[in-house]
Amino acid sequence: MKRVWNEEKDNLLRRLYPTAHLGSLAARLGVTEKALRSRAKLMRLKRRVNKKHPWTQRQIAYLTKHYADTPIDVLIVKTKHGQKSIWNKAKALGLRKSREFLQAVGRYCAQHPAAIATRFVKGQEPANKGKRQQEFMSKEGIERSSRTRFKAGHRPHNTRAVGTEVQHADGYVYIKVGEGKPVPKHRYVWEQANGPIPDGHCVAFRDGNHGNCDLSNLYLLSRADNARRRTQEETPEERKRRVSKATETRKKTIRRDKIRIHWGLEPYSKLVKRW
Repeated sequence: MKRVWNEEKDNLLRRLYPTAHLGSLAARLGVTEKALRSRAKLMRLKRRVNKKHPWTQRQIAYLTKHYADTPIDVLIVKTKHGQKSIWNKAKALGLRKSREFLQAVGRYCAQHPAAIATRFVKGQEPANKGKRQQEFMSKEGIERSSRTRFKAGHRPHNTRAVGTEVQHADGYVYIKVGEGKPVPKHRYVWEQANGPIPDGHCVAFRDGNHGNCDLSNLYLLSRADNARRRTQEETPEERKRRVSKATETRKKTIRRDKIRIHWGLEPYSKLVKRW
């Protein structure tokens, strides 16, 4: 095997790596950029921060506040930094785009003509329809794929048996009654004795203990009455947390709809009016 790196190349890499353009340096050394980065990491070399256009505290504060819900073109104008600079700074600060923003971008991209042109249309048939596996896959490909296929009767290692009960952090007990997801035990016990729960109602606990799912401790209550009961019984700290959570939910809804409006989509709610 031909040895790529030698003492002369290592010295050149050590001298130029902190500031040189990586593509040009890789071409000069006769290696790929990936190999260049790997060698630099092995030699514990680091790139120097661009001192010509450093980030100010005001720009960092703006990026921290708006990165999650603001398109990149707006961030470029506001921070006066390039796209890669913004991405690198956001990564260094641990910032991420919000789920609402990514969903809105996904819907916008899904409406792009290029995306529509490459979709399967109604009635289109896949190329391998009606063919045996041997007709569209090689023998080596079939052998490789067979190693990772689920076998008949396969069950995940964390599969719980029917009847297994688990108590969550909020105190509610969940029971597995079939192959699907576990269900709340208090609802299951009530439905077994009295039938389906009517719409607009819930099952409440007489003693307030969410873990006590005995039928004598359960009773049916309308959701309106349940909300009034919880409001009357809550402490000032609980009320503060509830109001804070409702306020945050409202803010998220407004941010989500502003993002949708920016991408030319209709808002979900009426909290934000289109301007």
